[in-house]
Amino acid sequence: MTSPAPFDIGSLQLPANLPGPLVMEFRAATNDRERAQALISLARHLRDTTMHGAQQIGEAALELALLADAPAEATLALVGLSFVAAHLNQLERSRDAVTRAQELIREHDLRHLQSSLLNVRALTHMLIGDLNGAQQDLQESLELARQQGDPLDTGNALVNLGWLANNRGEPGEALHQLNLLEEHIHNLNDPALRDDLSNYLHENRAHSYALLARQARDRGRPEAVQHAAQQGLMVLRAAHAALKVLPSRTSEVLCYAHESTLHLLSGDLSAAQQAADRAAELHSGLDQQLYIEVNLCLAELAGARGNHAAALDEYHVALSLVRSQHRHRDTQRILGDISALHERAGQYPQALRAAREALADAQDALSRMNVTTQQQAQQDASSWQDRLRLAEAQARQDPLTGLLNRRGLEEGMLSLPAPPAGPVAALFLDIDHFKRVNDRHSHAGGDRALRAVADLLRGELARWPGTLLARYGGEEFVMITPVGTHGQAHALAEGCRRAVASHDWSALLPGTNLTASVGYAVEPRERLSEALSQADEHLYRAKRAGRNRVHPPSD
Repeated sequence: MTSPAPFDIGSLQLPANLPGPLVMEFRAATNDRERAQALISLARHLRDTTMHGAQQIGEAALELALLADAPAEATLALVGLSFVAAHLNQLERSRDAVTRAQELIREHDLRHLQSSLLNVRALTHMLIGDLNGAQQDLQESLELARQQGDPLDTGNALVNLGWLANNRGEPGEALHQLNLLEEHIHNLNDPALRDDLSNYLHENRAHSYALLARQARDRGRPEAVQHAAQQGLMVLRAAHAALKVLPSRTSEVLCYAHESTLHLLSGDLSAAQQAADRAAELHSGLDQQLYIEVNLCLAELAGARGNHAAALDEYHVALSLVRSQHRHRDTQRILGDISALHERAGQYPQALRAAREALADAQDALSRMNVTTQQQAQQDASSWQDRLRLAEAQARQDPLTGLLNRRGLEEGMLSLPAPPAGPVAALFLDIDHFKRVNDRHSHAGGDRALRAVADLLRGELARWPGTLLARYGGEEFVMITPVGTHGQAHALAEGCRRAVASHDWSALLPGTNLTASVGYAVEPRERLSEALSQADEHLYRAKRAGRNRVHPPSD
């Protein structure tokens, strides 16, 4: 990285009312890298109240990171700046930050930051209406985050997948993603991250139920409207409780907007107005240009009260914002609402004019999407090599446990030492009565158990260099390792069995203890396929003999 001119730390003015610990972290920093890290945390905090303030602090963090030749911190600062710029209607600036971050990741092999970058790039895709591009980025981000065991990026990807599904008008899919998010939150050990993600979970769920209620109304199903509205209002009670634990101005604004919509759909105009007024009050102090939910709920409420002019005013405020950002899906949605408002008032020429505007916007979106695709081509092409390497690794890896899959095992067997390097042992381990785990704790509980067993086996095999470890399918694992004697192979098999049986499963699987059966065989390297067949047969003998044992037994 090219070093910039020295940064004048004394010229940086921190906003007032920042959390004391974050300010102390910045003041206590002894070098530019530490100061950049502290400013990144401050900028992240400021996003909830002042995007312009977050942008100023983020740019200072980037300058310090470049000065310190700290590419990871520079990349994180750019990811944050892209997020902020998107919220401030600065899409070119947002895309430029993404491109610079991608270059740093590639140049310095910062693959652990790729998931964060894809998350924020998905936001720019969503804003321009490229929902397929956003979906692709978020799915890739989620896969990377899970492989790397990154709880923050995993949570963010699930949040954004839920948000994306709601924006597609697919609340059922959104609720599915949010259920996965809830399970992820349940397994977190970090209380602060748990509280943060819980706010996103409740707000997006309330949005999903508002969409379900609206869809039921449009289909003439009043009972379904009431059911969805009540579900949404129940979620919002949990949301407001969570916001008392970890306040978030943005989440609070959106929750009150959803509350207004849900009350309106259930026929309670007074409660809808109260929630809408609170949303508008909070929104007036929110420094961002992304969310239009407050304007839309005020417009819909005014229309329901017969205040045609007030409804149009709110719609046009929202319309002006989304048009300035070329958010074509939102533009067409608002024009559709305006057209419907005019129709209900018997103003058919105005309704037709709004419909024609929506059609013209759709045609413009098509032409702009082509231009945008060209603009993104260089940025996307720069990541193809990284994606290819990732795809090759994924083709050999079990996505649930991170172990080798069958293909990876077969390729690994080809790289084992050639004869006469000594015999090799093949071991098959199968979790006993695994179906009961799925039945009692759900398939998600079963997945957690499989990941835990994989970790136990990794730990047990740390003393056996050169071992191949694979998930062979279902609850079955395979190990292949060079050994000196049958006794060594039995010791390894017994160690793996004991690791599973002696583990404390009470936190992960309450009321359930796992055991495993192991079969093994030892053969010369050139007879490895026979060793695998024998080990498989010996596993079934261990099962038939009562499970939770090794076959053959020790001499």
